[in-house]
Amino acid sequence: MIHAIMLAIVVAALSLSGPARGLAAGKDFVIGLSGDATSLNPVIATDSMSYIVEWPVFDSLLELDQRLTVRPLLAESWEMSKDGLTYTFRLKKGVKWHDGKPFTARDVAFTFYSVLDPKVTTPHRAYFDALVGFPELTAKENPKRPEELAVRPIEVVDDHTVRFRLRYPSGSFLAVLVNPRAGIVPEHLLKGADLNTAEFNRKPVGTGPFKFVEWRRGDRIVMEANEQYHGGRPGLNRLIFRIIPDGVVLLQELRAGGVDFMENPPLTEVARLKQTAGLKVLVADNTSYTYFGWRQDLAPFNDVRVRRALNHAIDVPSIVKEVLQGYAAIANGQFPPGSWAYDASVKPYAYDPSRAKALLAEAGFQPGQDGVLVKDGKRVSFSIRHDQANQTVKDTAVIVQEYLKRIGVEAVLEPLDWPTFVKKLFASEFEGIVVNWTNHHDPDPFAYTIWHSSQWKGRNFAHYKNPRVDELLEQARRTAVVNERKKAYGEFSKVLMEDAPYVFLYFPQQVYVTRQSYDGFVPIPTFAGVYQSLKAVRWNGK
Repeated sequence: MIHAIMLAIVVAALSLSGPARGLAAGKDFVIGLSGDATSLNPVIATDSMSYIVEWPVFDSLLELDQRLTVRPLLAESWEMSKDGLTYTFRLKKGVKWHDGKPFTARDVAFTFYSVLDPKVTTPHRAYFDALVGFPELTAKENPKRPEELAVRPIEVVDDHTVRFRLRYPSGSFLAVLVNPRAGIVPEHLLKGADLNTAEFNRKPVGTGPFKFVEWRRGDRIVMEANEQYHGGRPGLNRLIFRIIPDGVVLLQELRAGGVDFMENPPLTEVARLKQTAGLKVLVADNTSYTYFGWRQDLAPFNDVRVRRALNHAIDVPSIVKEVLQGYAAIANGQFPPGSWAYDASVKPYAYDPSRAKALLAEAGFQPGQDGVLVKDGKRVSFSIRHDQANQTVKDTAVIVQEYLKRIGVEAVLEPLDWPTFVKKLFASEFEGIVVNWTNHHDPDPFAYTIWHSSQWKGRNFAHYKNPRVDELLEQARRTAVVNERKKAYGEFSKVLMEDAPYVFLYFPQQVYVTRQSYDGFVPIPTFAGVYQSLKAVRWNGK
């Protein structure tokens, strides 16, 4: 059945056609995006499209190299105290905001105090739990202001020196100071403003290699080279992000010359793209993963037998082979195989539809007249929301639906445009979901914000709760000793798999297609890592 489903998908995709939009100029680099951004402010951005687009506009204190270790960016250097509780950063001099104002340590302090401010809607707040005063500054009732604390967590020493003070050693502290989620924003434009609704979120000003020009919603976002960039002028004159939700049309635009770069091409086309004159394919490993999930606190998902049955119902290796064409690693939880936190002893649920049916029978479900399982007069039927533009996710959702049907579970697919999908996701307005979710190169930021019970208003939108998981996540984040963190995350992975809160599917490799006439891409093996190298991309004139 899976072969038949995939054949129909491929035939439909290849039968579509659309008009070419003309050749893009060599130094105006056109990037095709499958969805629009929701905000261009890194403090409040919540989704992958926003992260990709704001990355060239904002620089962070640090950035990643190809080994996923941190190196200086806006910071020139840093020192850590012997007890691991104080980090002092010396900032680059001469850096200017896109409006010409000087960048200083006050901007760094303003950015991270904004993240800590409970009035600001940000998904990144829990990353900074280690900072002194975190409980007081982020309290829901009567939060304190920084000046009311006996010891300030972020101190502006002088214009080019900023100091962070921690309340416990944190192995992830440097890791959370990198783009795309830690871009520094300007105090002089945002002080006193409501960061949730500021016009700045649509017309940003950063220190990055490209300056914002315009945003036509649903159509394009345009940037131009920052002539005064502290890292040297970029090789490209303009970046144009074109919003093209249909993956087939996007691929046609690439072939016709209307787009110079895209990610996630139909994987059935990759072999042909590698042989296409004038194009080249870039591949990188990924920290992001795709899963089939659901609201933990809704029936029937609040019964662990049902959750385990759904895991047994889906043949993940076949999906990886057919949908991903092998460009993926099977997931056994939150951490990718390349992570030091990965535990190979944790095994995914085996594909076993008989076992799935037995678990559902044990939970009290019996086949109804139409073959759909029923309990207490209620059919096992729910919707699965997903991003309508991501072809791989769409194909995965169709196949998940078919596997569920085989065990008597009815799933109704509900494709949504990306901004709507993200809005409903964070509002916990869903029953089931199939989603490719961004991850972090360090285990803590996403493991904590997705699975800790305190994060129901954040990334724990599936409303998962397990006191032992809370304990292990807190234990792992309160030490800088890697072996201790690894041990805690190993047990966390085992507990998570037993709880079966998702069907963890796969870690897709990142596949990008661009023109042979552009050089300088560095596909770093973390979410959207290739976009960090846009400042180094050059047109070679060919």
